[in-house]
Parts: sequence; structure tokens; C-alpha cells
Amino acid sequence: MQCNKTVFNYYPVATGWFLSKTIDIWWTMNRILIFTLSLLLTQLAAHAQLSVTENGNTVTLQNNLAAFSFNTTNADLTSIVNHKGVSLLGKKGRGYLLGPGFSMSPTTYSLVRKTDSLIEIAFDHEADNHFHYSLHYIIRPGVSGVYCYLTQSHKAGDSAGIYGQTRWGISANESLFNYHLVRDSIQGPMPAMSSFSDANKIQDWTYRLPDGTVYTKYNYADYIEDRYVHGMAGTASNLGLFVIQASHEYLNGGPTKQYQNVHSTPYLICMFNCGHFLSDKRKSDDVITGDWQKTDGPFLLYTNEGSDINAIWTNAKQQAQQEIAQWPYQWMQTPDYPLQRGTVTGTLLLNNQPAANTHMILAAPGYDWQAQTSGYIYAVRTDAKGFFTIPHVRAGSYTLYAYGANQTASFSKANITVSANKTTAIGVLAWQPANHGKILWQLGIADRTTRGFRFSDHPREYGIFDQVPDSLHFTIGQSKEATDWYYAQTKPGNWYIHFTSNTSYTKPALLTIAIAGAAKNPTLQVLVNGQTVKTYKPGNDASVYRSAVAGGYYQLLEIPFDGSLLQKGNNIITLQLPDVKNGGGIMYDAIKLEAE
Repeated sequence: MQCNKTVFNYYPVATGWFLSKTIDIWWTMNRILIFTLSLLLTQLAAHAQLSVTENGNTVTLQNNLAAFSFNTTNADLTSIVNHKGVSLLGKKGRGYLLGPGFSMSPTTYSLVRKTDSLIEIAFDHEADNHFHYSLHYIIRPGVSGVYCYLTQSHKAGDSAGIYGQTRWGISANESLFNYHLVRDSIQGPMPAMSSFSDANKIQDWTYRLPDGTVYTKYNYADYIEDRYVHGMAGTASNLGLFVIQASHEYLNGGPTKQYQNVHSTPYLICMFNCGHFLSDKRKSDDVITGDWQKTDGPFLLYTNEGSDINAIWTNAKQQAQQEIAQWPYQWMQTPDYPLQRGTVTGTLLLNNQPAANTHMILAAPGYDWQAQTSGYIYAVRTDAKGFFTIPHVRAGSYTLYAYGANQTASFSKANITVSANKTTAIGVLAWQPANHGKILWQLGIADRTTRGFRFSDHPREYGIFDQVPDSLHFTIGQSKEATDWYYAQTKPGNWYIHFTSNTSYTKPALLTIAIAGAAKNPTLQVLVNGQTVKTYKPGNDASVYRSAVAGGYYQLLEIPFDGSLLQKGNNIITLQLPDVKNGGGIMYDAIKLEAE
């Protein structure tokens, strides 16, 4: 009986435990089911709100967050209305594609794709410059913006065409946007257009304001390296409008290229092929004669809102990271945008040591990568061990270039073949720069910028060139680069480099002048102890007068001369600008003297 009693008492406990666990599982399953259904309904609602509407000469793409309307006769983006019904462009704003010798009018409109996950439309135009332009817009559910890409093509049978500056830009509602956002370090208020007048115009898009300060759109130009989002916001409206570029592969010029981004109007730009800060002396691949096609983008025109400027900017940067993680976009369906890409890896050694933090450029052969426009360019930096990985590369044949590591010259390796879904492991690359004798001295760090010189870290500002002396004396071993040598030589005069030598030389010597930029066609005369060894005209890249302080278009000037010009004791190298226009001059990267 005792045993039966024990058994009798146990079962009620076990039954209660079992019922309790059953109820817990039931509630858990119901919560999972409710959450799943809620998520599904949310997704269905978002997809249900994805629509395309055609009304006369207007076509509208809409999702649950915004609506974008286009003119089907000229491809203009004529309206953006956010989820609160606010018109971001106002009555006069518009977004459009523009390039040399063409606009998109007249255009042929077509509906390319319409699915539950996206809608794609296209505008096609045959231009007088012998190119065909196909401008596409894609809207997706849950994304507060519209994607845009451009495919340009040329046929071998057509006349040669010049692939010049090509940009997509949008003018927005001035009452809503009054603040530039380019980087954390490049931001600022956007003056109203009413504050500009022709009477106070200094140069193109550069004005003296009523308070005496100078506004120029070039203060908000910037390098593309490590920058994937730029735009504008409103301090009162708490709205933002941004261009997000998940990849730079289609942009010309590589990591040293500076691009126009945003300026008063308000005007936001996505440059595809940017002509700013390129030397007029460059030899480019922009003359297209054969069969050619290039796809620029997609980029995301992104709209958002926030409690203040910082919140708007933070959200835009977060969205940019989400876009980068998705590249290449798997929802793209066009032959010139391969979804399957390759990877290139390797290790760069400089004089048998790891070349840390060195720029690696994968680009076409034949032309200076700075001047390349017609193909695709990929850029990364090496890690501390000299190792690099270049992901998401289109299949093809490339040349690998390297620069930096305090070297004025660069490294290259040709015939790099990239295949889809494969890793091209190059292995160890040995960079052995040419030896021209003993380095007697070097002024500056060779990295294709003015880094380390006075004003080189100053925010972009028109007129800094006026603060540079016409003549200066710099003594090797005594003077300080950060205070005594300036970012640019901008006025007629002489800059003297004083140094001493403990010996005399009879063999050829080499003076290397790495030019970070040059503006308004100055003439540089180089003298060694009073004797001219070189006269050079570096041309114009518009760097100095358009607020650049770090550089423009890189040029390498190597000047061999008779070593007997160097004397035991005191020596002087003179950099002479006999004449230079206001806002012109030469920006120096590094200057190096070698002899044996």
C-alpha cells in the first residue's frame, strides 16, 4: 500500500509538470506563428505598395516609403514625395543626366521589369556625340530611395566619340535643404542662392558673400577613397537627400581623384566621369572608336529624416554600409553587369620588406590609371604585412599598379587575368625601385599629396594660396616641413633649398620633383647652384584655385644633371616661378636629391 500511495502521489505532480510544459510550448509556438505572420504581412504590404503608374508624359515609381515621378519625353526626375507627403524637389527641382554635347531629350521610355521585388524602367537616347545612353531606375520595397544606373555604348561603325564628363545631378527644394554633408570632416551650411550676385562673383561658382566670406562649391569637392555617401540635409526640415555609391569601380581616376559632390542651389551630384582636377596634359583613353560599353552604377538616391543633422548623417552612413555589403547587387539583370566576380590577392614587398599601407590599383594597361575613363578601376591598400585582397572584380585582363610607401616612382605588373568565381593569387611581388645613388636628402613624404607641409591639412578654402610667401629659404636639417615649407608655390619668386655636402661628385646626379598638382600653366625653372638644369610646364589641373590643398593630378619630374654642379660645402637648389597667374602654382609632393 505504501508503494501504491507513492505512485498515486507521483502522477499528479508529473501530470501537472507535463501540462505546464505543454502550455509553454503552445504559447511559444503561437508567438512564433504570430511573429512570422506579422513579418509576412509586413513584407506583403510592402510588396503590395510597389507600383508603377503611367499618366500621359509622367511615369511614377512608388513603394511604401517614397514616390518618384519622371518625364517620359526627356528622362527628367520631376518629383520626389516622401512617405509624409513632402515634396523634396518643390516646383522647380529636377534630376537629370548631362554630358558633353548631349542631354536625354528626346528619349524613349520603356518598362523593363515588374515583379514583386522590384520595378525597373529605362530611358534610351541616341546622342549626336555618337554614343547611345540607356538610363535606368529601379525601385525596391522597403528602401527609401531609387536606384539608378547608366549604360553607355558605342558601335565600331560609328564615328569616333569622346567620352567626356558625364554626371547625374538633382536640384532640390531650397526651403528644405541648407547643409552640405560629404564626410565627417567636410560639412557646412549651404548659403541661399539669393546671397550670390554677379557683382561679387570671383570665378566659376565662387562668390564673396555679404559678410565678407567666400563661398565656392569646390570647398566640398573631395577624394573618393573610403567615401561612399554624400548629400545634403535641412536644419529645419530634418530631411536628408543622399547619393550612395556602393562601389567605385565605374568612377574614373582612382583613389587620387577628387569629385564634385554637393553645393548651393541646392544641388546634389553623382559624377560618372568627372573632368575636375585632371591635368590638361594627360593622355587619356577617352577617344572611343570601336565597340564599347560601360555601365555606371547603380547608385542609390536615398531619402531620410532625423532629429537633427547628426542623426540624418549617421543614418545615411549606415545605409551606405548596407549597400556596400550587397555589392554586386544580385537583383541586377543586364549583360554588362556580371553578378559573378573574381578576387585578386597578393603580397607586396619593397626592398624585401612588407610594403605596408601601400595603394594597389587594378586597372587597364597602356594609360596612366589617373587618366583612365573608359574601363573599370579597383583600389585597396595593403595591410601591415604587405598583403592585399581586391574583391568583386569583373573578369578580364588588367595591370596591377602600386604607389606610396614613400616612393616617388610606382610599381606595376601586367597581364593579371581575372576570372569569375575564382581567386587570382599573384603571390609575392618584389618592388625594387631604381637606385640612382645615395639619397642626400628628401623633402616631404612621397605619397602623391602635400601631406606634412604647411596648410596641407587645412580645410578646403578659397584664397589659401594668397597666404603663401613669394620667396622662402628652406635649410635641410634645420627648417621644419610643417611650418617652413608650404603646400604650394603660388607666386612669382624663388624658393631656395639650402644644404651642405661633405664631398664633391663627378658622376650624374638626379633631382626628383614629385608634383602633387599644378594650376594655371606655371613655368618652373630648376637651378642647381645658379645653373638652370630644367624648365618645365606642368599644365593645369585646376587644383590650387579650386581650393585643393592636398593635390591634383600627379606628375613625376626626374632631372638628371652633372654631379660636378654639386660642390663640397654649401649648395642651393632654386625652384623659380618667373610668372604665375593668381590662383595658380605648383603643389609639391616630395623633392629628393640622389648622387654617387
